Amino acid sequence: MRCKNCNWSWDNEKGDTNPYLCHKCGYDSYLDKFDMDSLKKWEEDNNYPFKEYVEEGYHVRTFSKDIDDMKLIWHRDKEDRLVESVDETDWMIQIDNEIPKVLSEKIFIPKGVFHRVIKGTDDVTVKVKKLNSKINPLP
Repeated sequence: MRCKNCNWSWDNEKGDTNPYLCHKCGYDSYLDKFDMDSLKKWEEDNNYPFKEYVEEGYHVRTFSKDIDDMKLIWHRDKEDRLVESVDETDWMIQIDNEIPKVLSEKIFIPKGVFHRVIKGTDDVTVKVKKLNSKINPLP
């Protein structure tokens, strides 16, 4: 699928009740109009504490300063990841058994390792690169 409004593309997923709804901008190509109520419902149903779109191989995620801290839970991912903030921020990432690190430089998160995001004072946008390699790409 390709959004008629922002040109973002995605694959249809089995069981998707809104296959024409762009999860980046909220435009429904079937209805030929924005459907922000459906976008909000999709975000709530998927239980993500961020808004996300994919650009040039990066998952670009924006976390709101108003998010409930309880939604920023410890979790594990299915692949290695590199995470970096787009702008200067006081948000942090804490990896299991480590001191929290401010998102001021690229942070490597190994597959299957528990970690969490710690809220800062302003909204933050991060770029997440999902890696297939088992080698730490940081020097």
